[in-house]
Amino acid sequence: MNGKKNTKTALLICILCIILVVILGLLVYLKKQSNTQQSSTIGQQVTLATQGAQEKPEESKGDGLEIQLEDYRVFKFDDLDFAFAIASLRISGSKQQVNLPLSHFTTSEGIRLDETDAYVSALEEHSYFLGRQNVNFSLISEKLPYEVNVFIPIKEKSLSSLTVQNDLNQKEWSLNLSVATGVKDMLLYTSGDVITDGKSYQMSVSQAIDLTGEPMFEMINGQDQDYLLPSTTTVYAFKIDAVSLWGDTIEIEDGLYVPTNTTDKFQALGKNIHSMKYQNIIGQPISDQMSGYMFFYAYDPIDHPITYTGQLKLKVKGQTNWITIQVDLN
Repeated sequence: MNGKKNTKTALLICILCIILVVILGLLVYLKKQSNTQQSSTIGQQVTLATQGAQEKPEESKGDGLEIQLEDYRVFKFDDLDFAFAIASLRISGSKQQVNLPLSHFTTSEGIRLDETDAYVSALEEHSYFLGRQNVNFSLISEKLPYEVNVFIPIKEKSLSSLTVQNDLNQKEWSLNLSVATGVKDMLLYTSGDVITDGKSYQMSVSQAIDLTGEPMFEMINGQDQDYLLPSTTTVYAFKIDAVSLWGDTIEIEDGLYVPTNTTDKFQALGKNIHSMKYQNIIGQPISDQMSGYMFFYAYDPIDHPITYTGQLKLKVKGQTNWITIQVDLN
């Protein structure tokens, strides 16, 4: 009898061990799945700055700083003749502030990280925006420690590894390029995302609101006059929150709405047009913080309602490429 009991006990223990192994395996799998779902953001999730026109710290020499590579993601797209990485860095040290140019960092291919404009422009021509991953083009912060993402171009797409050296006596970064997990969606703006040039400003665009029937006005010779539109016209407005981080003057000089799968294009109403409740942000110099609206109208007969999604394109004064954001009208 004791032998049978011992056999049953051993069998029960074996079954429990198997169940435990299965549960542990399931937990590991779920954790991996969770990490995959959260992997669309490199480094910390960015939020729109709550303070504009901050005082820029004096340029640092790099002494007293510790710069650590926390994470990175490699991107290799068929429609680009180069690859690139976005690296998340953690900056800490004995000082309270940092303002360090990326000229101190050079890749093993000889690319200085402050000389990447041609690569950035090529990305933006394909509507890939590094600002979607909060990439910055200098190491600048009023507080330490802080985390920052930087852009690392890779000329030769077939390379299996790359190093980034520096002249600051910091440890060099070694990147494994054999696995490219970055995808295009990680560089596409949608409404609600923080939009940034990584240098001077941040913006955020909200989904459109329907202003049809709202009185519109046009400023002529310093006086508001009624801006009349046909009864079959629908008026939309996108809210834009903009922050000039370091007091630089920025200006949105034009806007365009391009519906998906159509040939239609809707030009933003000029800076002289506004509504009773909403201020037009086009042509407004922004050196601190500002919220305003970008207005569009479309002829909208009852039997052809506008229900499509599309792209909102913004032109920031002084920048060559337009910013593209995936948005909804309804």
